[in-house]
Amino acid sequence: MIQASRIEECNNEFQITNNELSTPESTPPLISTLWLKRARMISVLIYILLQVAYFIFIIICIALYPRCEKAPETSWWTNGVFLRFSNRTMKFNELTEKLIDYRTKFHIQALWLSPVFPLSNELNPIEWRNVDSNFGNESDLTRLIDKAHENDILIIVDYPLNHLSIQSNYFISNDDSYFVWNDQGNINNWKTINDNQQSAWTYNNRKNSFYLHQFNNDNDSIDINYRNNRVFNDMIDSFSYWNKSFSIDGFNVQGISFTYEDYEYNNETNDNSSRLRHLDEDYLLLARIRAEIDEKKILLLDSIDSLATSNEQLLTRYYGDKNKYLGGVQLASLNNYILVNETVTNLTALFDEYNNSIFFKNQQPFLWSSLSSNSKLNEAFFAACLFHNGSISIDIDRQGDQLSNTQLNRLRQIIKLTQKDVFRVGSIRQTILPQSKWLTIELKRRGQKHHMIIINFNDKDQNDTVNLEQGKTNAVEVVLTNKGKPGKKYETNTLIEMDKPIHLKLYEYLIIRWSPSIEGLGIIF
Repeated sequence: MIQASRIEECNNEFQITNNELSTPESTPPLISTLWLKRARMISVLIYILLQVAYFIFIIICIALYPRCEKAPETSWWTNGVFLRFSNRTMKFNELTEKLIDYRTKFHIQALWLSPVFPLSNELNPIEWRNVDSNFGNESDLTRLIDKAHENDILIIVDYPLNHLSIQSNYFISNDDSYFVWNDQGNINNWKTINDNQQSAWTYNNRKNSFYLHQFNNDNDSIDINYRNNRVFNDMIDSFSYWNKSFSIDGFNVQGISFTYEDYEYNNETNDNSSRLRHLDEDYLLLARIRAEIDEKKILLLDSIDSLATSNEQLLTRYYGDKNKYLGGVQLASLNNYILVNETVTNLTALFDEYNNSIFFKNQQPFLWSSLSSNSKLNEAFFAACLFHNGSISIDIDRQGDQLSNTQLNRLRQIIKLTQKDVFRVGSIRQTILPQSKWLTIELKRRGQKHHMIIINFNDKDQNDTVNLEQGKTNAVEVVLTNKGKPGKKYETNTLIEMDKPIHLKLYEYLIIRWSPSIEGLGIIF
């Protein structure tokens, strides 16, 4: 057997020398350690820059957002001017001719007229329909209203609700069910509001009974009986008549809180639970009137219905809550805040009372009025009122002729100033300076300049220093002043230093404005 064999020689390439494995050469890394460190540093820097940019962007947004935000529209009676004609000598045609002059002179939003229907000599309604011929006819009234609307002026009319004159046809025709009677008028202690010593009951020989008149008025008035449905419906129909026939823009509902009284004729008590005022039925009548009147038209609560400023429930029932249940009044003219004259009214105390009232707390607007003929006092009073929420009423007979053109020009400047957003939606801080008892009212809104009025309502010239919570004390601008000789220091647009004393005489005021220290950043820092 033949066995084949193959012997191959070893290739030198595969030979192992000295029985040791050869070590291959090392390969350099793809990214060096130096570049890796650089990339990390760049990433950190980019992250830090992005964070700084984001933080700066947030700060800018916070600082500029209030300027970008459009303030909501406010009602026309906020910071407005009512020109009141409280006497009975007005003529519709004369008012029509003077309308443009009144608007230019007083910068008014509304004319406030006394009742346009017939009244007796004692100013009690004879009827609730028909135009008083002493003022003109229906065409004259329509022409006045049309001309007013063409010039963006609204017409408000007084509307007494509680009583009629004994000269009315209802009383003359012995329509006794139309009025409030009591066969035993001496059984309770009800008094008239004009004279708390006089009984509210007067004896009538024909009926051999007593009729109620809560308003004295020389025994000319007689309270109507709203518990009679015919009376109730007649009143509502009369509102509908004036509302639809003449497009009147609002009514001052005088005596709404006197319309109903305790039907059992119980005595008045001393615990503020009046048998004659603010009964449930009064609110129901108000709600029914409101339902008859377009919601855009104003209902004004007259001063004779003056509310207790600490009674929030009472306030809500007249004004309505946030859902507008029941209440129908937008403005109230309150006895508490009507300036009588300088001898009986402590104005600092008056504004202090307002600052602690439910009206200030709820930012509820009302109508500030004055009965004084002191022009310097009225200018200062109206200037302070315009810094607060609400409107002012200038009586053409009491203040119209007394206020000089210079004073009216300053008031027009303040009225124009109050159209700024800070007055419409800003916050208010009122302070009485401890040393001088000056009144200061500051308005501020984040993102806008602060405004302040400083008034001396004291009976002597004084110096005092006003401390600013925010802002540079040497960068405060004078907006307006009624100082007799302001000099260069208090000229308009002049910068004054607030760390130095200010000198004000009686009824002098100073209006200033300035920028807060770090605008818009307080919320962060």
